[in-house]
Amino acid sequence: MPFDNWPYGVLDDHTVAGITEALDRQSESGYTAIDLAGLWTTYGWPVDIENAVDKDRQRHIGQIVKAAHDRKMKVICFPSGILNWGFDEIIKLHPALQTDNKHEMNPLSDEAWEWQYRVCDYVANNYEIDGFHLEAADQGRCKTQECLAKWPTDVAYYSYVTSKLANYIRKHHPSLSIVATVQSFTTWGVGFSQEDKAQLVELSKSIDCLFDQGHRSTYIPKEQWPDFIQSLHCSYGTSGGIWVYPPQRWDRTSWFLPYTQGTGKHLKDLFAAGGRGIMFYQGPVANPGAEVNIVFGGRLMADIEKNCEDALYETIEFLYHPKTSAAHHQLVEVFQRAENIYFDQWDIAKIEERSVLWTVPDASKDSSGSSVKTPPPGELHLEDIFGASPGASLYLMEPYLDTTGRMHYKQGLIGIYKDVVKIENEFNDGGRIGRIKKGIETAVRDINNIAMSRNERQIWNDQRVGLQF
Repeated sequence: MPFDNWPYGVLDDHTVAGITEALDRQSESGYTAIDLAGLWTTYGWPVDIENAVDKDRQRHIGQIVKAAHDRKMKVICFPSGILNWGFDEIIKLHPALQTDNKHEMNPLSDEAWEWQYRVCDYVANNYEIDGFHLEAADQGRCKTQECLAKWPTDVAYYSYVTSKLANYIRKHHPSLSIVATVQSFTTWGVGFSQEDKAQLVELSKSIDCLFDQGHRSTYIPKEQWPDFIQSLHCSYGTSGGIWVYPPQRWDRTSWFLPYTQGTGKHLKDLFAAGGRGIMFYQGPVANPGAEVNIVFGGRLMADIEKNCEDALYETIEFLYHPKTSAAHHQLVEVFQRAENIYFDQWDIAKIEERSVLWTVPDASKDSSGSSVKTPPPGELHLEDIFGASPGASLYLMEPYLDTTGRMHYKQGLIGIYKDVVKIENEFNDGGRIGRIKKGIETAVRDINNIAMSRNERQIWNDQRVGLQF
């Protein structure tokens, strides 16, 4: 979708076919559920909620749900935020529902909650879904005097509205699973106070899994996982530690960035601490890195005691059908090297330094009053999520890769490419090796474009690395 801004909302036969192909990989790899957003609307529900989609879109939604169920996978869905993300049109026509936040319906209004319930009832009563994904904080919260008096902290507010909706679903749709995320409940780098954690424990009584997704590391620090998880009344989960957010406006084979080693370590650490939920972000199966990450993640989660390297060997065998054990081993190394040569260039201190987004004046949160640094991303955006044309390769620029980092990454990719060429005929891979080569070619081209635009040619030549432009 090269010239469409995010989020892309078309749901047609091509979309269904792509999701079905992804479901094949997922079900073959042990996944138990798929969590989908944007089935009915990508942003704004109309006032006529029950007629939000036409018959054609209803048919496509039904096809996706059936495809998942045929593969023994449940369908969890995110139809809207809680009182926000999805209600702008309704607020526009019913301005009395709005708070000081133009995207937020008033949590103190019974009428606002009736709109929220109508969305959930429509979805639950008309489609054979298996559960809801609840998010409360994407568009912020109301901060009127009345709301702040009732919910002085953000965590108290978000926990309240999440619990209220979860309890409604429990009462009216008791067979459905409920998962909730704490995304944006607090500030990155600040984390949760003891009082905040108590609010989350109370929330956990109303849901099946609490997801601390980790877009910028988890809000609950890793060392606190065991005690916090033990205090909950539901499961605790993350999003797998590190993942690439697929660039909507790029060709799907224009990057090659596996992350199985980072994911594998995170999954094992989480399980050892007591975590039992993973919201594992997917990607286009046409991209060889994304496809391997999907299959690897599912196989490891299905057998968490398995060695990570063994899981990768099984994944490569399953997808690429090597003709010899030597070629099998070399391709496993290709995926490991492709991950290492990128993430080894990261300077975490510089990434945090470049990512300072706010200061913390509240002494109860940061007694020094100093700036809070944003942790490095768990969710890596290769391009800007918003835009009307294919975006620049942000993952190849500062703060992730500097001039030297780009030089080493380019050298590493070229080395991998040459090794892949030597073994490409040793697999019955269905074109996957060719897509690896395409991803590497595109990444190297992007690095060269960055170098030329920044006049880095002379810098790299001075270092006598022999790179040609």
